[in-house]
Amino acid sequence: MAKLNDRLAAGRQGGATRLELALGAILGAVLSGLLLNSVISYQGESERVAAKQLVGSLRTALAVRSARIISTTGEAGLLELSHQNPMTWLQQQPKNYLGEYYSPNKDALPRGNWYFDRSAKTIVYLTAAEKSFSTGTQKFMTFKVKLLRVPGPADASGQNRGTTGLVIDQVVEQVNEQAVAFNNSAGSLPRPYFSEKK
Repeated sequence: MAKLNDRLAAGRQGGATRLELALGAILGAVLSGLLLNSVISYQGESERVAAKQLVGSLRTALAVRSARIISTTGEAGLLELSHQNPMTWLQQQPKNYLGEYYSPNKDALPRGNWYFDRSAKTIVYLTAAEKSFSTGTQKFMTFKVKLLRVPGPADASGQNRGTTGLVIDQVVEQVNEQAVAFNNSAGSLPRPYFSEKK
């Protein structure tokens, strides 16, 4: 009996029991899961910021081209500019730009890349991170160059003179048969525009 008590005492002093090892493994797994979740969240946020930076560069290029065109060809030139591929306005296209496509299957294209949809006249970013944007369900971001007419005050002859310009808007498609576009032009708050899908 004394030998058994000596063995039990030696076992307790020599190392951890199986229960302690199991609790340590569980705690390690929980902490690893929390760390992995944080890393995925940071990857998604960095992807979102990089996409917005590229769109900011496209907006700058659009402003430069619009100013040049409005002084020469007017509204007709702006309308023509709104149908162009915005990626061609950049001095150097991003390395993750795939090119131009006609209504491609988004699931067949590699994630984390941009492309221009020639049929819809939109630039699309296919997100790489699974939960990269706020709700975690958005798999792509779509942007479109749009011609806007802002009415102004009437002149002496009674004609309404307004301002015409181009903006790059993000288009968010909803499941409930409405398309909602948010105006993300520099210096203004986002304003929703609703239009029925056909």
